[in-house]
Amino acid sequence: MTSRLLTTTALAAFAALAAAPALAQSGSLQIYSAYPDEHMRPLIEAFNKVHPGVTVEVSVQPGEELLSTIELEMRANSPRADVVGLNEASINALQSRHTAFEAYTPAGLDGVREALRDAENLVIPACVNPYLIQYNTNQIAAADAPKSWADLTDAKYKDKVAMADPASSQSVHSFLWFETQYLPAQNVAGSGWEFFSALAANGTRLEGSHGTIRDLTASGERPIGIQLLANGQTSARRGDPTALVWPPEGSPGEISAFAMFAGSDNKEAAQAWLDFVVSVEGQSVMPDALGCAPVRNDVTYTLPGGTPLDQINIVPVDSAFVTANREAQTAEFAKAFGR
Repeated sequence: MTSRLLTTTALAAFAALAAAPALAQSGSLQIYSAYPDEHMRPLIEAFNKVHPGVTVEVSVQPGEELLSTIELEMRANSPRADVVGLNEASINALQSRHTAFEAYTPAGLDGVREALRDAENLVIPACVNPYLIQYNTNQIAAADAPKSWADLTDAKYKDKVAMADPASSQSVHSFLWFETQYLPAQNVAGSGWEFFSALAANGTRLEGSHGTIRDLTASGERPIGIQLLANGQTSARRGDPTALVWPPEGSPGEISAFAMFAGSDNKEAAQAWLDFVVSVEGQSVMPDALGCAPVRNDVTYTLPGGTPLDQINIVPVDSAFVTANREAQTAEFAKAFGR
């Protein structure tokens, strides 16, 4: 990892700006991210148009691997980044175990939908990333595509479906909550752990990341994916032969977010990043960057394929449950898949 030591000139610049809004920073900003490089790159480019003097360095790992990295660093009391990009539940889990993050109220936070804000301002929402079904249009006609989550267990889709493994993916825990907690509470037939047992019996393939699933769907190797909007958005931008299905049971929507490490060496630059994330400028590029729906009402957004956002049944994820039950849910999933 490259050094985050700042020059004397940069330190002086930060000192001069300490009492002002974070507008013209310089120096180095280290970000740990579970969001792939191709998602982070457009966001960093847009940030650097506002803050050209800040060098942004990103270390990307799959969610569960990144959590393990941060756990080791926190136990050594030596965080090596300034900001982390994870989902809300993962940030809350790290905070509960290590008091890893420092509260900050970004400029412009009042423009973010109130229901998506963290009361303590530790988790800074970037976008909403709902689950959906993605399928390959070269191999599956629209009329033959699955229409609901339950359809994925149909024998006609045997050996065609891929989903993320909760042992390596942080995000899929939101989908586990949805299928094992939310849908059973709505008396939806076929939900619960039996849904995952049925997926396993139908030859569903487990992968380490949603990006891998996106590529398998696009290539046709696994023409159906249990997917996140971010990767559906990427496929649409790339022109992949894929389409999206929004199941009527609903789509669990996790909050993709950032947080500032309490031990950050470059808090002014970190704060500038968080200011940008919730700004109109930052939110306007979010669909093309992280690939998910903006958290501000004053930023226009239409889902890939032209579906208006207000026509989708996005179910807010119970991040407190996900945080408290991550290990237990992973173990139950392993049982359901016969592992």
